[in-house]
Amino acid sequence: MINLKKSAFIQRISLFCLLSLTLFSAPLKIGVSSDFNVELVKFIMEQDETLDIELVKYENEKNLNRDLLDKKIDINIFQTLDYLNLYNDLNESSIESIGETYIEPMGIYSDKRSSIKSMVAGDVIAIPNDLSNKKRSLIFLEKMGLIELDHRKRITIDGIILNPFKIEIVGVDESILPRFLEVADYVILNGGMAFDIGYVPKIDSLFLEDFNKKYINVVAVREKMLKNKKVVRFSKLIKSKETKIFILEKHGNNVSFF
Repeated sequence: MINLKKSAFIQRISLFCLLSLTLFSAPLKIGVSSDFNVELVKFIMEQDETLDIELVKYENEKNLNRDLLDKKIDINIFQTLDYLNLYNDLNESSIESIGETYIEPMGIYSDKRSSIKSMVAGDVIAIPNDLSNKKRSLIFLEKMGLIELDHRKRITIDGIILNPFKIEIVGVDESILPRFLEVADYVILNGGMAFDIGYVPKIDSLFLEDFNKKYINVVAVREKMLKNKKVVRFSKLIKSKETKIFILEKHGNNVSFF
């Protein structure tokens, strides 16, 4: 009887050790949506080869926060601080930022017009349709002098109070937004998306957004992962001087670190 109890105890201890080893050795799964963030994570991996990372590329960034909460990934890199705060408010979630990276200003682009001064009545402007980037785009259009908004109310397309150029603004899923360069007169893209399709914002945009810290990109994790050793190590690496130099070499003065 004693031997049987001892054997069962040893089996439980062995199982516990095996599970602990599996959890400890599991790679850090990092979800990204842009080509540049793929390069960025690969650069981090080269800086510390002992940090076991599994890179997961998403075609549709809408799933990145949901998959983070569902523990399909451990970290995501795709959103601004404003986007993250709005997502948490709307979903009553507790995704946390473990570090700020850089700001990519929005720009307005066109394959049909050479300037925003070329705009005519009825021109179509495609903008992202998620709440954070839609609001950001509308404020950007107001900054250009194309519309006027009532800032006392929620900022939406329907809430435009003055549209002197009679432009048509359409919200489009960000994953297909670049394709609207073929059909819309103008398209508003964030810096990462612009780079992904071959634009250089400082050169190719017809008008560029001012740097605003609320739109800084962040590295996000679940609240319970904040003290995870691998997460802490990754956070230090992505905020390092070497990483900033890498970003500058790739993007130059098209980004800001504040």
